[in-house]
Amino acid sequence: MLDEGRRLQVLAAMGVDVYQLRVSDVASRAPLALAAEVQENLVGGFVGAADIGVVAVCARGARTDLKLARLFAQLPRSLGIPASRVTWLEMSSDGALPALPVVPCYLFVGSAIARGCAAQLSLTQQNEAAIAVCAEPHELLAGVTARRALWQAIKPLARRLRAERGLEKL
Repeated sequence: MLDEGRRLQVLAAMGVDVYQLRVSDVASRAPLALAAEVQENLVGGFVGAADIGVVAVCARGARTDLKLARLFAQLPRSLGIPASRVTWLEMSSDGALPALPVVPCYLFVGSAIARGCAAQLSLTQQNEAAIAVCAEPHELLAGVTARRALWQAIKPLARRLRAERGLEKL
């Protein structure tokens, strides 16, 4: 008989996504309330947390590549927002990631990052936020078609941010 950790490893190797059931008892809600409190503290810990428009998540070290750094530096301009409104988080090689703040838009660089981050977001957050998933970092440098696909992926984020700016002006 496999222990729980080994069972999850075997299922992951087979490509099976394991979902955990939500529990409705009071004892299970206490950790969720604590996690929400920690997340509020985390969001408050970001400089200008109320001004964050996009959280972009990539693999650790992806932004140190000069070609990718230039590409990522163009993202705020293509979204129509100042660079200060984009917060970058990096997922470590073991899949650890700090809690994601609640923002209107998320950009996940790579499908594995998207799966890991989606597990952290509640269904409400997933439904309310605009989420874009683009190719793996090394694939973004493959050529013009890869960059065009990136810009197509972030168009919904730009529309969402533009709509929010329009509502703020009213």
